[in-house]
Parts: sequence; C-alpha cells; structure tokens
Amino acid sequence: MAPQFDVIVVGAGPAGSTAARELAASGARVLLLDRAAFPRYKACGGGIPRRTARLLPFPIDPVVEDQVSLLDIAWRGRYRFVRDSGEPFAAMVMRERFDALLLDHAGRAGAEFRPGSAVRSLEIGQPSALVRTEDGFAASAACIVAADGAHSPVGRMAGLGQDLAECAAYEVEVRAPGPRLRAARGTAFIELGYRPWGYAWLFPKAEVLSIGIVLPPGQAGTMKQRVGAYLRRLGLDTAAVAIARGHKIRFRRGGERIASDRVILAGDAAGLADEFTQEGISYAIESGRIAARAVLRALAGAAPLTAYQHSIDREVMPELRAARLIASMFYGMLGRFPAPWMQATRALPYLWDAFFAVQRGESTYAREVSRVPLLPALAAHRLARADV
Repeated sequence: MAPQFDVIVVGAGPAGSTAARELAASGARVLLLDRAAFPRYKACGGGIPRRTARLLPFPIDPVVEDQVSLLDIAWRGRYRFVRDSGEPFAAMVMRERFDALLLDHAGRAGAEFRPGSAVRSLEIGQPSALVRTEDGFAASAACIVAADGAHSPVGRMAGLGQDLAECAAYEVEVRAPGPRLRAARGTAFIELGYRPWGYAWLFPKAEVLSIGIVLPPGQAGTMKQRVGAYLRRLGLDTAAVAIARGHKIRFRRGGERIASDRVILAGDAAGLADEFTQEGISYAIESGRIAARAVLRALAGAAPLTAYQHSIDREVMPELRAARLIASMFYGMLGRFPAPWMQATRALPYLWDAFFAVQRGESTYAREVSRVPLLPALAAHRLARADV
C-alpha cells in the first residue's frame, strides 16, 4: 500500500522547498519529490533581489557570491551609462547552492525528501491523489503542490497551467580571467537593443561570470548566436565556457487555472514571473508561502484548495500586471526611439530609482505604475498591437 502524506510537493526549487518547509513546520506530513539529486545545476542568472531575501526566515549569506549596487546599461554596446543604487539591490548566487540551502531548511523543518523521483503519473481521486514515479515509487496525499518548473509535467497531468505565455532564455557560465572577474564585482550588466523586447545580461559570481539572453519564443533559435555576439562585445569570446544551457520562462497574464480540488501550481509552473525583468524567484518563494497557507486551510476544512488561485489573483497578479505595463512602455519606447530613450533614462533618475526601490522591497511595480497616470492607457494601446 502506498504511503500516505498530507501533501506531496513536486519540485525542490524555491517554490517547492518554501512550501514544504512552511507546511512541515506547521505539522503537516510532507513528501518532497524532485527528479534530480541535489545539489544540481540550474540555468538561471542567479540574481536574488533584496526583497526576496526578506521573504525568508533565515539568512542567505552563506551562498551569496556577490552583492550588486551598480547597474551598467547599454544598447548594443552603445549609449552606455551606469546607475548606482547607493546600496545593494540584489545578491548574486549560483542556483545549485541557493536551492540546496532552501532544501536543507525544508528538511530541518521535517519534510521528507526523495531525490531522483520524476513523476510518471498522477491519479486524482477521493479523498486523495496518487503519485507514481519513474523509479517505481508511489505515494498518496490529500493535496499536491506542483512546483516542477516551467515545463510542469504534473501541471499537464492535472490539466492546469495551460495557455500561459512564454519566452526563451539561454545562459553560459564563463570562466573569465581573474582581473575580469574582479572588474565585474558589484555590478549587474544589462545590454538592451533586442526587438520587440529582451535583453542580455552579465552577472558576477565568485568563480564565473553568468552571461545570458532572454528573448520572445520565436527567436529561440538565434540565442546562441546572439550570446556569442555579446561575448565578443564584452571581449570574452575566447574565455572558457563551463556550462551552456537554455530554458523557458512562462507568464500568467489572466485567469489561467492554476488550482483544482487536489492540485495547485506554484512558482514557474504557475507562470509567476515578472515580464519586465523575467525574474521569477521572488514570486516562486511568495507563491510557495501562499501554497502552504492554502494547503493548511484545505486540510483543516476551512477552505477548498481552489482558494489558492484567488489568493494568487489578489496578492501576486496585480504586481505581475504592473510589471507587464512597465515592460510594454519601456521596450516600446526603446524600440521606436533607442538613442533618445537611452539618453532620457540616463538623464532622468526616476526610472532607475524606482527600479532599485522595487528590487530592494521599498516599493512595488503597482505603486510605481500608479504614480504615472497615463502609463496604463499608453501600455494598453501598445499591448493591443505588439508582441510584448
């Protein structure tokens, strides 16, 4: 007979480990599954906004490789300028170490972790759902939290998270010479100039430079070539590449279903990423907390598990909609007037000061949008006719 748990969490990334930790700490019997053995490499820029660290009840200092307070911005190598936040607005981590830290705290709270267990099937019944893995293991639980990434096999099995928008990303870990590593310390580099939207980045780490690009899905086939061109502009085209990997990012824009009577989606599986920066770790951790709260209420009979979707709609989606409005305005103006727009954003401090405030957790995208009365109308016009 399959072992019974209160909840099975599939995926031990930021959303899954957060949900598992909070559920176990509240006394729930938690099984956490992941197809990989940890620590495992995760393709990601590894920029952790300061606001994200504030969501966690423990410090992330042991895995931080750098703190960035400078933002170096250019348009295809031109119109370059640097903005100083005055204090760190993000920490830089390697995801294998960051995710392992979150998983360790889930285990300390009492969650049972089973690595190397890719989910093969999901049988939803009453009063529980049965999960079977490719290695022959099976377990059942009253609630399933699918935090299994942008591809979300469990989401597909449950018929959730369909029709989400998406984009493509490609990243390389470059073993740059020591002087170049030291020169990049404290700075996040962003290259704009990709149409209709997108950007390339360089984030400093202790032993490598994480360099990548994010573009609309229709341009996925050009990413390697464009990252190569960016490396040449950086003077790093001869540096050794340790890892190169692509991945996709999904976006929830409307009322796409992310909850049923037995299953809820969290993090990347639910498309909870910011369309201005394509950052999703903040929303993964936040959705993991919301998922834990929803599961505990469902287990207590206080509310149906489907109430999770209403909580996400109320607590997360206003911020993601505001980020999309900002992205529409920013990339739209950049595409039409690159030189004047770069000069304007360099001369006027508001945009980047607001960006830093959001990343530090001192403001929100929604609050910043409310300060620009014409922005929603202008962005809505662009969204009606553009691929943003």
